[in-house]
Amino acid sequence: MSLKYPTTSKTLLEKITSGDEIGWDEFFNRYAPVVKAVAQYKGLTSNDAEDVCQQVMLQFFNQSKTFKFDPDLAHFRTYFGKIVNTKIADFFRRKKDLLSDDELPAIPIEPETENFFMDEWRKMLLQEAQAQLKLRVAPETFQAYELYAVQNRPVKKVAEYLDCSENQVYQAKKRCFKMLQEIILELNSKDPALKLEWDENGI
Repeated sequence: MSLKYPTTSKTLLEKITSGDEIGWDEFFNRYAPVVKAVAQYKGLTSNDAEDVCQQVMLQFFNQSKTFKFDPDLAHFRTYFGKIVNTKIADFFRRKKDLLSDDELPAIPIEPETENFFMDEWRKMLLQEAQAQLKLRVAPETFQAYELYAVQNRPVKKVAEYLDCSENQVYQAKKRCFKMLQEIILELNSKDPALKLEWDENGI
């Protein structure tokens, strides 16, 4: 039986389950900022958040060869979020009571923490959307879009820098916005709870 994951994570997670070292590096770089942001939101210091992040990644690494994930029952976000919440809760309980891992009872996720986690997850996915966009358009199109639409450089300056017409810059922005809309609609269709937002003023 093949593993099934949401579209944005499928290839990456398949790399991980096959032991691909590059896949692990990509996974860490993508999800570590989410883990550390949530940990610090819960009051951990930067160093403690880093330690919790390592524990989260270690647990996922240890389970990656054996776990079966069915997106029809839960999204990867839900699965990963439970690991994050557990490791943060473990940190506080161990600090307070000096309990071992086997003695730590489960603690439900607080609504405020869940909301913050979702916000950080959305930020990560919006960055992923930009990365997908970059792969789907020509380099010069993406560069024109990034300079004009993302960095808000004057269209005349962008056209001069890229040695193209101002209309080409406008068209690059239009094409990239349309493709971003398609990417974000796809992300929302895979996980409706995300409610990622997009408009012509940016994402």
